Amino acid sequence: AGAQQVRAQTVAGGLEHPWAVAFLPEGRFLVTERPGRMRVVEPGGRLNEPLQGLPVVAAGGQGGLLDVVTDSDFARSRTLYFCFSEPGENGTNSTALARARMSDDRRRLEDVKVIFSQRPKVRSSAHFGCRIVERRVNGQPDGTLFLTLGERFIRMQDAQKLDNHLGKLVRV
Repeated sequence: AGAQQVRAQTVAGGLEHPWAVAFLPEGRFLVTERPGRMRVVEPGGRLNEPLQGLPVVAAGGQGGLLDVVTDSDFARSRTLYFCFSEPGENGTNSTALARARMSDDRRRLEDVKVIFSQRPKVRSSAHFGCRIVERRVNGQPDGTLFLTLGERFIRMQDAQKLDNHLGKLVRV
């Protein structure tokens, strides 16, 4: 088989370190920007102002606002999940997973709740991991999420230990 031709096309500009995309109804989509912003991109590429209501994000190094996925029932519930670098005490941080509801006017996140926070928090700006996958059984979502967690670079040996979350794949 011959190589296929791929043509890149810019659909939205003006983003700073875009990281993840989640598709919304009516041709819109969400984009996370690693410095800590989430935006709705309208059909045609118009970029909305950043959504209000995000938690504090420890942006820096490889950390920031990372993955985002919409709930399988987003059209009705407006629920989404996102992961980010969560600040801790004394310069520590970790990967966290949050659930939120997008407002009807698509300008803010409401009912934001951290539903998982990696332990231990460490002082590192690398290897956060942070990809979210929704489990499906027989093609249907079952409400389970999987989250990848980085080993945080300075604690690589902990990835093989079961008493922490570093370097793990967790079911939420």
